[in-house]
Amino acid sequence: YDFPEPLEEEEDAKALKQLKCRVPFAVVGANAIIEVDGKKIRGRRYPWGVAEVENLEHCDFIALRNMVIRTHLQDLKDVTNNVHYENYRCRKLAGLGNDGKTKLSNKNPLAQMEEEKREHDAKMKKMEAEMEQVFEMKVKEKKQKLKDSEQELTRRHEERKKALEIQVRELEERRRAFEQEKNEWGQQNGITLDELRRKSLEANSKELV
Repeated sequence: YDFPEPLEEEEDAKALKQLKCRVPFAVVGANAIIEVDGKKIRGRRYPWGVAEVENLEHCDFIALRNMVIRTHLQDLKDVTNNVHYENYRCRKLAGLGNDGKTKLSNKNPLAQMEEEKREHDAKMKKMEAEMEQVFEMKVKEKKQKLKDSEQELTRRHEERKKALEIQVRELEERRRAFEQEKNEWGQQNGITLDELRRKSLEANSKELV
């Protein structure tokens, strides 16, 4: 981190010089409150003494805290946005990995974006073709099922039609056989069934009278 140049004020220059002298910062952390000489402080207790967190003679915590959240907060934000983020974005656009090696050679960011767009379009077309293929397959399966159902219905209709035709022929044969037996009986007895029926009706009428 490069500290920004201070304004012309002498106090700022002096504070910046003292801050630079503390780099790299040495920080002691502690989450316990201990009592030293009747005062409660945050620090660490060792056999040889106490290391106070908020004591510039013991560690650089206060100096680092003031730098990060007070004196240099805006500069840190600007450097992060204008330097670190822009460098990261340029590496990504240029196809550079974290190791600094070029993944896509001889390609500027615009060419890479254009290639990615073409790859995306090709992928979308492939997906559309696959979806159309699946749709056509489903339609063919549905048509085949309908065709099979129609053929099954036609087969059943033909079977029933043939069965009815057989029944009609059997009934016709029985009727002809009955007529033949009736004629033969009439020839053998010298009277037809119609005449026999008529005489029977006449006899019944006479009995009633």
